[in-house]
Amino acid sequence: MFLLFMLAFSAVWMPIEPLNDNKGYMSLMHDVQNLHKLNGFMNKNPNTLSKITDLLAVSTNLRNLISEQNPFRSRESFPVENVTSDVTTDTESPASTTPPPSLPVSNICINHVKGIIQGLADKQQWALRMIDAAGKPPADILGGGLIWLGDYDECLSIQAAAISINKTSYSISGQYCIASLPLKIPPTMFSPAPSVSVGLCLPDSCSDTDASNLINSVISFVSNSSTQAVVSCKHPNKPYDTRAIIVLAVIVCFLVIMVAGTIYDVIIVQLPKWQRQAMLSELNGDLVVEASEKAPLIGQNKQIIVEETSDPGIFGKILLAFSIYTNGAKILNTDQNAGSLTAINGIRFLSMSWVILGHSYIFGLSLDDNVLTFLPRMLNRITFMAIANAFVSVDTFFTLSGILLTYLIMKELKKNDGKLNWGMFYFHRFWRLTPPYMLIFMVYIALFPYIGSGPVWPEDGLEPHYCKHGWYYNLFYINNFVDDPDQSCFGWAWYLANDMQFFVISPLIILPIFHFHIAGVIVILAFLLGTWTATGIMTTHWEIPLSVFDGGVNFMKLYVKPYFRMGPFLVGMYTGYLLYRTNFKHRMSKVAAFFGWVVAAVVACLVLYGQYDDLNGNRVSQEVSSLYNAVHRTLWGACVCWVVFSCANGYGGYINTVLSWKGFIPLSRLTYCTYLVHPIVIYYNQYTKQRLMHLTDIDV
Repeated sequence: MFLLFMLAFSAVWMPIEPLNDNKGYMSLMHDVQNLHKLNGFMNKNPNTLSKITDLLAVSTNLRNLISEQNPFRSRESFPVENVTSDVTTDTESPASTTPPPSLPVSNICINHVKGIIQGLADKQQWALRMIDAAGKPPADILGGGLIWLGDYDECLSIQAAAISINKTSYSISGQYCIASLPLKIPPTMFSPAPSVSVGLCLPDSCSDTDASNLINSVISFVSNSSTQAVVSCKHPNKPYDTRAIIVLAVIVCFLVIMVAGTIYDVIIVQLPKWQRQAMLSELNGDLVVEASEKAPLIGQNKQIIVEETSDPGIFGKILLAFSIYTNGAKILNTDQNAGSLTAINGIRFLSMSWVILGHSYIFGLSLDDNVLTFLPRMLNRITFMAIANAFVSVDTFFTLSGILLTYLIMKELKKNDGKLNWGMFYFHRFWRLTPPYMLIFMVYIALFPYIGSGPVWPEDGLEPHYCKHGWYYNLFYINNFVDDPDQSCFGWAWYLANDMQFFVISPLIILPIFHFHIAGVIVILAFLLGTWTATGIMTTHWEIPLSVFDGGVNFMKLYVKPYFRMGPFLVGMYTGYLLYRTNFKHRMSKVAAFFGWVVAAVVACLVLYGQYDDLNGNRVSQEVSSLYNAVHRTLWGACVCWVVFSCANGYGGYINTVLSWKGFIPLSRLTYCTYLVHPIVIYYNQYTKQRLMHLTDIDV
């Protein structure tokens, strides 16, 4: 039972964020912000190092702790009844003079714990495996290896081990549990309270309550500390609940409709077309194409255009909407209409790749064993600022959203003499974004707890209360105003809420700038000045520094609110208006174009790499931090606008050639669903790991 002793001694351990199954997207940001504080605490508290040394000394004497001698002095000194009547110890525990209060533990759990102790005394392999499967202090603890997982699979592989106690036979199987011990660190430095987590292999007859009471009994027995461990046991292969069954039924219905739609499309719609084309081609020896295809892409060969001869009807159109063949063809189609902003495809894909890379680092920091050494080393590299400050990649999407919205709506207003169906304007946006959003939301909430397992797998999912109290905030795109963690769901959807809110108020800018250019510019400047002022004032009020890695608990308030994030969208809107007015025919000298690229490159580098000194100890004043936080996102958006504008007008050179590559077209069409799904994939990859990750330059 040496692991129970290790738990007790680890109560004096150094700080780390607790292993929390319900930790969502928002709290991950807070993990990053406290890393430097953690290093500072270690440096300023040398007593912590001595306590670590004491604990390591305990871990080096494991043989004594797992010997056939029971670690408890006597039956009377043990906090639970009927556990130690058969075995005594040669060593007196320093805390045994004051027996702790008795805690309720079921009889079967007590007897099975006795069985493990007896199995160890008899040197039975299954009992040794239960000890072997438990977590132990690793090397490089000071580097952040403070979650000791043990071996999850080894523990669960112990099935129906037979043991006889007092002529009674017992069958013992392994159950994996995690015990987290909160540490006595000032709450002003860390929130929530930090802890150290240890994996345990206990009998599966012990309930979560039994495990918690048993472990806390031992802790109070060997230590005068009042620290209470938080214990959670894993229950793999749990049965599906009602919500999961309903969602599975919905998924099956979708799959059936997709199969039916694809069969209908191929057999009823496409096959007759192929047959007609083959017949006409054979008879005439000419190239036959459909009327809907882009004939100029075919070349100079003589063509026969085949018109569609049948209308599939309403039911047929519904089936075709689910056809894998038709939808796949649309996604993979690389044709673009005249007047398309081709460079946006590359920008969108590369920016989404950047977002995923940044999230891959951030989401896994709490499950790495060397984060305290790896991250400071990385932050010393100026090139790592592309990861440390990857947050501006989101501002690229706000900028593109403003450009495309204004450019397309301006063209529609011109075509309709300044009139637009504003009801359809809003409905189309809602209808285009919401179905895939809510479908993925539903599947994620209901099924995520069942798709994996492991020592840190969140068996109730990552969202509090299965989003029972907050899902409608996401449906109405106001989830970025929800500060209550118990009502916040699908945390990365804060971006969608902001983008929808920008869209809702966009007519306040679009109509003035279309009818009266000066009035529209004034409105844009008013919004821009407002967002800069609000951001600067609140950054100063909350004392938020330049770097988000040390942003404090108020940073997320600044990060997700629309009135702090609107700058890139505004400059994007004005760029969209300029593209509409110039119709891609704006002319400038080569000197002016070169100067524009130089300025854009310098400003973008200042925004991206300007945090380097601040991150490495050369703190800037609060005034400079407030100015940076107020304007840097807008400046980044302006740089993106220059790239789009110059490429559209023929001044992009090789940059435009790369960004306009046709291979980016289908990839860019997938960015929305990729945005919705990629955190789930990252979470799955992180929480199904059997070992903590050791970060290197290539392992993320």
